[in-house]
Amino acid sequence: MKTQLTFLNLFVLICALVTLACGGQQKQSSNLETRPLEESKALEIISNMLTERGYITAMDMEIELSTKTRFKVDFRVNGHKMAIEYLTRQDRTTIGDIPPAAVESRLHVLPAKAVSEDPGEQGEPVYIFIIDEKKYIYQYNPTSENRSDVTYLEVESRLRRDLADFLSWYESSRANEK
Repeated sequence: MKTQLTFLNLFVLICALVTLACGGQQKQSSNLETRPLEESKALEIISNMLTERGYITAMDMEIELSTKTRFKVDFRVNGHKMAIEYLTRQDRTTIGDIPPAAVESRLHVLPAKAVSEDPGEQGEPVYIFIIDEKKYIYQYNPTSENRSDVTYLEVESRLRRDLADFLSWYESSRANEK
């Protein structure tokens, strides 16, 4: 009986130590500073990828969504019916509500129309790829003790992959139109 009691005490002690150790780690990881990928870096990545694919871009095309929301996108692609917006917290306060992505879609693509400078002219339809900074959060300034799985390089890589997926989708949809 004494052996069973000693074994039980040892088991309880080990469980208590594990619980304390896990509780300490949870407290430490909750204090990690995270932030979204900076807009300037995101725009640089987008610009470079578009240029690498041979697209010529321009800035500040005004578009109108089906909800009648109007705003200027970060990039429009000359000669193509596409635009790209890296949506920041500041953009959301200026622009307001944007319709969500389709339920099963990993990419947030919305149909819209370019706003024409001629009031009597109908704007041409465009597809807008919304890249929300909320999807590109990384741990800022990690240490070896508190490193997370999401690093700055992984977030940049995800942005490149998502943009490549959008461009592939757009290019294949254009090929199907012809």
